[in-house]
Amino acid sequence: MSNQSHGNSRSHRLASVYEKGARVFLYLAIGLIPITSLAWTVDPLEINKQTVLIVLTALAVIAWLGSMVVRKEASFIRSKALLAALLFLGSVLVSSFVSIAPYTSWIGQLSQEYTSFLTLLCFVLFFFAGVHLLRDTSAQRVVWTVALSASALVGLIALLDLAGLDLFATNLIGVPNSLGLYLAVLAILACGLWLVSKETETSVVLPRGAWGIWARACMFVTVLSALVVLLALDYWLLWVVLLVGIGTQFAFALLRAQEFPHVGRFVLPMILFVVSIVFLFFPTPFTGYPPELSPSYGASWEIAKDTLEGESFLFGSGPGTYVMDYTQYRPLEINETQLWDERFDRSGSHLLTMLSTLGVLGLVLYLVAMAFMKMPAVKMLFRERAHDEWKMTLLALSGWGALAFAQVFYSSNFTLSFLFWMFSAVLVGQAAGRAKTYAFSKAPRVALVTAFLFVILNVGLLTMLFVSLSRYAGELAFAKAVAVSETEETLDDAIEHLSRATQLNRLSDVYQRNLGHALLLKTGELLSDETVAPSDVEAYMSASVSSALRAVELSPQDVLNWSLLGDVYREIAPLVTGADEFAIASYQEAIMLAPTNPKYHVMLARAYVVRADQLDILAQSEEETQASEAEAEQGVMLESAVETLLASIELKPDYSAAYYYLALVYERQGNVSEAIARMETLRDANPYDVGVSFQLGLLYLQQGKINEARTELERTVALAPNYSNARWYLSAVYEQQGDLEAAIEQVEEVLVYEPDNALVLQRLERLQAGLVEEEIPEPLEEEVAPEADIEE
Repeated sequence: MSNQSHGNSRSHRLASVYEKGARVFLYLAIGLIPITSLAWTVDPLEINKQTVLIVLTALAVIAWLGSMVVRKEASFIRSKALLAALLFLGSVLVSSFVSIAPYTSWIGQLSQEYTSFLTLLCFVLFFFAGVHLLRDTSAQRVVWTVALSASALVGLIALLDLAGLDLFATNLIGVPNSLGLYLAVLAILACGLWLVSKETETSVVLPRGAWGIWARACMFVTVLSALVVLLALDYWLLWVVLLVGIGTQFAFALLRAQEFPHVGRFVLPMILFVVSIVFLFFPTPFTGYPPELSPSYGASWEIAKDTLEGESFLFGSGPGTYVMDYTQYRPLEINETQLWDERFDRSGSHLLTMLSTLGVLGLVLYLVAMAFMKMPAVKMLFRERAHDEWKMTLLALSGWGALAFAQVFYSSNFTLSFLFWMFSAVLVGQAAGRAKTYAFSKAPRVALVTAFLFVILNVGLLTMLFVSLSRYAGELAFAKAVAVSETEETLDDAIEHLSRATQLNRLSDVYQRNLGHALLLKTGELLSDETVAPSDVEAYMSASVSSALRAVELSPQDVLNWSLLGDVYREIAPLVTGADEFAIASYQEAIMLAPTNPKYHVMLARAYVVRADQLDILAQSEEETQASEAEAEQGVMLESAVETLLASIELKPDYSAAYYYLALVYERQGNVSEAIARMETLRDANPYDVGVSFQLGLLYLQQGKINEARTELERTVALAPNYSNARWYLSAVYEQQGDLEAAIEQVEEVLVYEPDNALVLQRLERLQAGLVEEEIPEPLEEEVAPEADIEE
């Protein structure tokens, strides 16, 4: 009998250790996630915060379930909020299955980790564990202290940044408004703690002794930094968030005035309250951050409606896919702004983002979960008589309410989403009833289910950890590739790191797309080297096509993947039969995914021109039938290019790239007068565009307008003195005008930049000999529009 008692005692001690360990992992998540920022990944925030969440949540849940198995009894809280959270998770699971971008929805990439199924699963697991493990007042003291310690550090770094001391490439939260919202919510918490805490060290809401002093110091640092950052941002929503949170505290302070015996404690929150009212209507004396840009609420609503009609009404387009929704359904009016080619990955409202990506069912279940989180807490504040529990509930509700309000009018990110689920766990745990305990000896079914859950979750969470760490290794390789591309290291190094990234993570279309682009650049590099074997060029060319096709296969709804595939086929068209037709088909797919973006129409027009150039070779055939058919199809291709470019101009009347290529197509059609008219319009709109000026000079030269050609090419050389082709053709103009001395001078300048060019040397010798040619010389190099000018 004594051995059995001794065994039970050991089991309970071990279970207690497991339970305490689970709490420690939750505390670590609360403290580390807001401050995690690691520079060795491309995005220093989201993927690192996600990795920390996965590891700590997995350890916490395993330890929590392990304590039940060791104790041989399961203890669960019955709450509608927990059930609603599970139903919401289930809807996101289905949404991820039908997603238009599976990897982004399941795992997350490109700053969409915060909304992926994997992250939400961890949030819900944290929520379940937190409801059970963080419901005691003693645990909540630690929660508030750890959370304020993190916010104090975030706030201090923000203050140093405003003072000009940049310790990090970005703040620890995200964009400036997200930083402001985070600090505003924690400032609300700090004000609440200040209101309900006592002056003695026996305060129920703060730790005692040195930890209590530390907590108070963090409270004041958080409030001060929040105030300074909000003044620097001067964003109306943040002032309203403060008013909502502190107003909630004031409202319940009037209801239970006996809980607030120290009237002087109201000075701090009252200062924030009054400052918020004043600067809600008047501008702040200084600003330190640029304004944040996002789709308007009206545009976000229209995009959400179109997405639900085009994809799934119940489940949306899938978690993290808003950038694709925006690209396909963005309003045409955006082309009138400087943001016409921006790709927003979230709307101006978190709820509208969810409506588009998770569908009506996902949004409704999320709102239901929020309602079940809030209602028991509000009822408790009206009915609860226990002082400690009432104060803790008020603290959690004021912070939670501010975050919930902000989700209506502002987007979210990883830290803000985690903060919401953290407050939710404390709020529901505080307001929920007692947990029901099931002894395994009396409830064998519960024992079986608990053991089953423990094993399944152990296997699932450990697998998730392994996959996440492998994916993280891929991200590190990708970051090295990005770093290499920004230095003078060889393209081979970037390709090596990108290949490593695709091997570690075979499901990321981003890695495949970048690898395909790098391989395409390498192909062009090899083509310019006459010593390279054709087989090597063919190998890189084939690899580039394979990577681009793989990117499309992984995420066929991403316009960037189709655009890259079109670029690859267009560039290899002179070497691979049929590649020009594949390029046209790829750009047509891109236009379907981004119908209001004029850039992809220009890309398609360029593919038509490439096809026309390929047909020009067949048009020179000695076989009359083949030559006639090729010439006819060539005319069709050029006419298709004209129609596509005119469609691009209709979408964006001031789009210079469309005018540029339209002039070139008219030239190929033999309509030089129309080409000149178009190019003159473009030149007048872009007087400092070197490429436009040069092409206009060539058109004048082709039409025999020597004086106009001279004026324009001289202007080109003045804009870009090292532009060899411009000097080359200016020399031809001087030659036709009989000014051989000036012609020789221009060729000698070209020789400075191309000293080994045989064509230049031959022409210089001819001019020095006094020999004149009336024909326009061949170009030194193929002319294309400067990349910056065509905005690709």
